[in-house]
Amino acid sequence: MQNIEMIRMQLNHLVTQARYDIYMLSTLNDPSMKQQILQRLWETLSAIHFLSESLASQAMTNNHLSPSQQAIPAGMMNQTQIPPITPAPNTAQSNQRPFTLGELATFTGKNGRPAYVAVNGIVYDVTNNRAWAAATHFGLIAGKDYTQEFASCHTGQQSILATLPVVGRLV
Repeated sequence: MQNIEMIRMQLNHLVTQARYDIYMLSTLNDPSMKQQILQRLWETLSAIHFLSESLASQAMTNNHLSPSQQAIPAGMMNQTQIPPITPAPNTAQSNQRPFTLGELATFTGKNGRPAYVAVNGIVYDVTNNRAWAAATHFGLIAGKDYTQEFASCHTGQQSILATLPVVGRLV
């Protein structure tokens, strides 16, 4: 129950951030600032999606019911389910360069270098990602291949990766 309350508080914080970003977008004229705010808004929405999935998973675990066994509120019975929008992975060929594991290991976010991580053979820039503050993420350090960690933690949620700039591929 304490975990659910913590997730609820995080969701409230993220919704407040999204509202602020939407307000800022409506008042700004600087296109470069708009791009930064749009990127942050995209990351915020991705985090909201991730937390809501965690909350739903935890609720199902607590109730010991499968999704098909969950009660559907009466007002929701005739509504069509809208699938979540998952953006196409950002795999622009123009930014892709080959990285060896040795080269990737030098992009730790230290000494003025950007912070890169690899997942499924794609190298992502996490330098400006809030989840990777100080080039670390829950004890993981930038500059490594985290394919197995991503699969075990995020269970294939490609929408998380779609928010990150692609800088290359792991060879």
